[in-house]
Amino acid sequence: MDAAFPFVIPDPLPHRISPCPILEAILEIRFVTQESWNVLPGLLYSLIRGKYPDKRDLPLSHLPDEFRRREPSFIHQPLVQFHSLDFIIQFGPRVVSLVTKPDAYPGWQQTRAELVWLLDILKSAAFITEGERLGVRYIDFFPRNIFPDLTIGAHVCGTPLDAPELTLTTAFHRPPLSGRLVLTNGALVQRGETSASGSVMDIDVWASSLDFDLFTDGLARIDDLHTLLKGVFFSLLKPEFLAKLKPTFHEPNPLPLTLTASALDHQTGTDSGG
Repeated sequence: MDAAFPFVIPDPLPHRISPCPILEAILEIRFVTQESWNVLPGLLYSLIRGKYPDKRDLPLSHLPDEFRRREPSFIHQPLVQFHSLDFIIQFGPRVVSLVTKPDAYPGWQQTRAELVWLLDILKSAAFITEGERLGVRYIDFFPRNIFPDLTIGAHVCGTPLDAPELTLTTAFHRPPLSGRLVLTNGALVQRGETSASGSVMDIDVWASSLDFDLFTDGLARIDDLHTLLKGVFFSLLKPEFLAKLKPTFHEPNPLPLTLTASALDHQTGTDSGG
């Protein structure tokens, strides 16, 4: 087993599980531009307003520009949102993200199709000099302590640690891609008008600027990231727990799971679980 990538990815991967645990999916593009932020929101809004008519400023946008520029953690934070019926576009001076509506994941095929549309818009807007980072992040919620049902956990002197508030964070690498996994069983999330307690699984995977060209192979790299994330998600579920989630599968896939076979991901889909 590779210490940098210890996950054993099952094959085939489920196409769907029920109930769908996905709270939110974020497809993020960090970029370099020579344009001033003052002109960018209006430029993008003019191209997407027919589909995303609802524009909302985020709290960070009210801070002085000079203050935001001096704070490194603000560089890739969004300042404005544009809302459609099914998606949110978040936009900042060095970042643009496609985000699913809370607790309303429409499935990977629809999400991917929306990203294709957004990439075409960004290419025609011509303000991106180069891509700096591509990221895919899925946040899943389970209304229970998830650790007994996972293949990963914390131990003390060989005994599993089953604390009521336990958080586990680890980084992993499957070159040329990297990722971070955060698990917690003490989460409180908002679901509509009510809040719910349980466990959150947060998986974030990304590619750096040397490993993609946004308007040449950026979409293929997003497919690779999504395939990796989905594989990690299902590798974490014990078989008996996965069986309780009523998984459905496509026909067995003749291709091995690789980072370059993006077509594999199209066959397995990801309507749930990443």
